[in-house]
Amino acid sequence: MLLGGGGSPAPRAEMVLELLLAGVAALWLDTFSRPGARPAPSQAWLIAGLVCLVPALQLIPLPAALWHALPGRALERQALALIGAEGAWRPWSLTPDRTIAALLAMLPAAAMIVMVAALPRRGRGWVIAAIALLALLSVIVGAAQISAGHASALRFYGHGSEYLEGFQANHNSEADVLLIGIVASAAVARELLERRPQAVPPRLIGLAAVGAIALLAIGVVLTASRFGIMLLPVALAGVAGILSPWLRIGRRFALAGAAATALVAAIVGFELATSTVFQRVVARFTFAGEFRPELWHDALYAMHQYLPWGAGMGSFVPVFMAAERLEVLDDTIANRAHNDFLELAIEAGVPGLLVLAAIVAVLGVAAWQGLKRPPAGSRGQAIFAITVVILIGFHSAVDYPLRSMALAEAAAVCGGLLLPVCAMRLPSRQKTLETIA
Repeated sequence: MLLGGGGSPAPRAEMVLELLLAGVAALWLDTFSRPGARPAPSQAWLIAGLVCLVPALQLIPLPAALWHALPGRALERQALALIGAEGAWRPWSLTPDRTIAALLAMLPAAAMIVMVAALPRRGRGWVIAAIALLALLSVIVGAAQISAGHASALRFYGHGSEYLEGFQANHNSEADVLLIGIVASAAVARELLERRPQAVPPRLIGLAAVGAIALLAIGVVLTASRFGIMLLPVALAGVAGILSPWLRIGRRFALAGAAATALVAAIVGFELATSTVFQRVVARFTFAGEFRPELWHDALYAMHQYLPWGAGMGSFVPVFMAAERLEVLDDTIANRAHNDFLELAIEAGVPGLLVLAAIVAVLGVAAWQGLKRPPAGSRGQAIFAITVVILIGFHSAVDYPLRSMALAEAAAVCGGLLLPVCAMRLPSRQKTLETIA
């Protein structure tokens, strides 16, 4: 959450993150192999393998007869013919170096889903609490960014933005982090309410959760992410689902809520009229000069050039530059398709879409079972995970949240939370004694 906000344009932070997670995964594997450790469910290993399957296959060298037959390879063949290398073995990917980088960026998510799935219920609760705390830290950093302006030293991925970005490279990804934090705050409150710690009264837990959710919701607005703001009701619906056992809405509560809503609306209206920060947010909803429709038009053309096999994971930039229409060219380079599903179709083709469908199917079955027959203390965690997956899925239709490693890891955490908890692996001697007994 702290280092993974830059994506491929920030290779140093990405490399450090990959190395750190590799070390964590190595320590976990050492513990995992010992007697008495809790195994990960088979679905977690299956999903981890599927995540890495397509980029790994795209790196396997193919004979000339095979890669010549792949769609969109005419220019590559002509270029290699100039140096007499047209008959050489070549991988499925047009850009194997970028595909290796993409695979390395996907490995941490694959490891995360297995490690989280191997945790007990209480351990999973601690992971959700860490996400909530990091989201609150991110909004505090973002407030300092806005106070210092676009030249703030706390803008970790370059200056120039006037919006709240936290630890992310852009305000859209930060909006997703804060939306996830909103749902995580409710999940943490439910964990505490279910355990009923005597030292902390339930009312205090509720007030702390409301305060955290309100702070994070204000942060979402200050990111000026249009779709992020539009997704606020989805996050709040997840909060309502998580806290539903404790929501007792009587007549007095409803009247108090209506009065509070009117007061907040009046305050927000006053701020909109006087604050330049909120005026910048409102100006974002004019949609003037929106470039996404033109980008999607050219991206769809590129997708058709490489279907059904795709151009290779990580290959979007060179592929899109070749497909972009001259009449829409400007001095910027589109580094993403602003639609994760469309970009996946370009890079991984039908195999990538089938892998995505398989992962969604496995998690969908697990989510259904988790809601239908939830083990003790797991329903709130399941609702949290489902809500976050929905948030990221919706935003992926108009942006690229999964290209942020922080959000990719958050999605992986939610995948692990949806899978069942396995029983602890007993040492061989203990198994023998139980069998005798």
